[in-house]
Amino acid sequence: MSKTVSIVAARRELGRLADEVRRTGQPVILTRRGHAIARIAPEPAIAAGRSSANDPFAELRGTVRLNGTLDELQHAIRDLRSEFGASLDRRAAALRRRTMPRRA
Repeated sequence: MSKTVSIVAARRELGRLADEVRRTGQPVILTRRGHAIARIAPEPAIAAGRSSANDPFAELRGTVRLNGTLDELQHAIRDLRSEFGASLDRRAAALRRRTMPRRA
């Protein structure tokens, strides 16, 4: 089912409507006094290239190349998470030291 928008509202929100049509692949029908007068539709080449209108990564598919194996990638992600966690722990400890009241 196509979305309908009044021509007055479309004039105010044209950029957002165009992004929505590009993102969803669904046309938007413009109306005047309740009667359809125009349609904003996706470019056929863009719509045909999509595997699914609900796929948020459709535009990114085929744009990333993995240099290595998936196991290497998972190992690198684990290492980064560990390193990030250790960094957060060090920062939290430093913050605690600065905010602790000093004993006289």
